[in-house]
Amino acid sequence: AATSATAAPPPEKRTQINTAIRSATIQETTNVNFNISVGTAVPASVHFHPLPPRIVEIYPEWRGYEVILVNGRYVIVRPQTREIVYIIEG
Repeated sequence: AATSATAAPPPEKRTQINTAIRSATIQETTNVNFNISVGTAVPASVHFHPLPPRIVEIYPEWRGYEVILVNGRYVIVRPQTREIVYIIEG
Protein backbone atom coordinates (compact mmCIF):
# COMPACT_ATOMS: atom_id res chain seq x y z
CA ALA A 1 0.00 0.00 0.00
CA ALA A 2 2.87 2.36 0.75
CA THR A 3 4.10 2.25 -2.82
CA SER A 4 0.90 3.56 -4.39
CA ALA A 5 0.37 6.15 -1.66
CA THR A 6 3.58 8.02 -2.42
CA ALA A 7 4.07 7.30 -6.11
CA ALA A 8 2.25 10.08 -7.95
CA PRO A 9 1.52 13.54 -6.61
CA PRO A 10 -2.04 14.83 -6.88
CA PRO A 11 -2.87 16.81 -10.04
CA GLU A 12 -2.92 20.16 -8.24
CA LYS A 13 0.74 19.70 -7.22
CA ARG A 14 2.05 18.39 -10.53
CA THR A 15 2.29 21.78 -12.23
CA GLN A 16 4.26 23.23 -9.32
CA ILE A 17 6.56 20.20 -9.28
CA ASN A 18 7.10 20.39 -13.05
CA THR A 19 7.99 24.08 -12.85
CA ALA A 20 10.31 23.61 -9.87
CA ILE A 21 12.20 20.67 -11.34
CA ARG A 22 12.79 22.44 -14.64
CA SER A 23 14.40 25.36 -12.81
CA ALA A 24 16.79 23.00 -10.98
CA THR A 25 20.20 22.15 -12.39
CA ILE A 26 20.35 18.40 -12.83
CA GLN A 27 23.05 16.79 -14.90
CA GLU A 28 21.67 14.54 -17.63
CA THR A 29 22.34 10.82 -17.24
CA THR A 30 23.67 9.31 -20.44
CA ASN A 31 24.37 5.72 -21.37
CA VAL A 32 21.04 4.49 -20.04
CA ASN A 33 20.40 0.81 -20.74
CA PHE A 34 17.31 0.17 -18.65
CA ASN A 35 13.60 0.70 -19.18
CA ILE A 36 12.31 4.11 -18.08
CA SER A 37 8.96 3.16 -16.61
CA VAL A 38 7.32 3.31 -13.21
CA GLY A 39 8.20 0.24 -11.16
CA THR A 40 11.54 -0.42 -12.89
CA ALA A 41 14.57 -0.76 -10.61
CA VAL A 42 17.45 1.46 -11.70
CA PRO A 43 20.88 -0.24 -11.86
CA ALA A 44 23.36 0.49 -9.07
CA SER A 45 25.80 1.99 -11.60
CA VAL A 46 23.52 5.02 -12.12
CA HIS A 47 24.38 8.17 -10.15
CA PHE A 48 21.34 9.89 -8.62
CA HIS A 49 20.85 13.49 -7.56
CA PRO A 50 18.91 14.49 -4.44
CA LEU A 51 15.51 15.97 -5.22
CA PRO A 52 15.66 19.77 -5.05
CA PRO A 53 14.38 21.08 -1.68
CA ARG A 54 11.60 23.02 -3.44
CA ILE A 55 10.12 19.74 -4.72
CA VAL A 56 10.09 18.28 -1.20
CA GLU A 57 8.36 21.46 0.03
CA ILE A 58 5.63 20.98 -2.57
CA TYR A 59 5.33 17.23 -2.05
CA PRO A 60 6.81 16.14 1.33
CA GLU A 61 6.02 12.48 0.61
CA TRP A 62 9.12 12.50 -1.60
CA ARG A 63 11.51 13.55 1.18
CA GLY A 64 14.76 11.64 0.70
CA TYR A 65 13.89 10.61 -2.84
CA GLU A 66 16.30 11.16 -5.71
CA VAL A 67 16.10 12.12 -9.36
CA ILE A 68 17.87 11.43 -12.62
CA LEU A 69 17.42 13.27 -15.91
CA VAL A 70 17.22 10.94 -18.91
CA ASN A 71 16.52 12.16 -22.45
CA GLY A 72 14.78 15.26 -21.09
CA ARG A 73 12.61 13.26 -18.67
CA TYR A 74 12.93 13.66 -14.92
CA VAL A 75 12.80 10.26 -13.26
CA ILE A 76 11.92 10.20 -9.54
CA VAL A 77 13.47 7.25 -7.70
CA ARG A 78 12.83 5.75 -4.25
CA PRO A 79 16.37 5.34 -2.89
CA GLN A 80 15.71 2.31 -0.65
CA THR A 81 14.60 0.17 -3.60
CA ARG A 82 16.06 2.17 -6.55
CA GLU A 83 12.57 1.89 -8.02
CA ILE A 84 11.17 4.49 -10.43
CA VAL A 85 8.06 5.97 -8.79
CA TYR A 86 7.23 8.86 -11.11
CA ILE A 87 8.30 10.34 -14.44
CA ILE A 88 8.02 14.01 -15.41
CA GLU A 89 8.18 14.68 -19.12
CA GLY A 90 10.71 17.45 -19.76
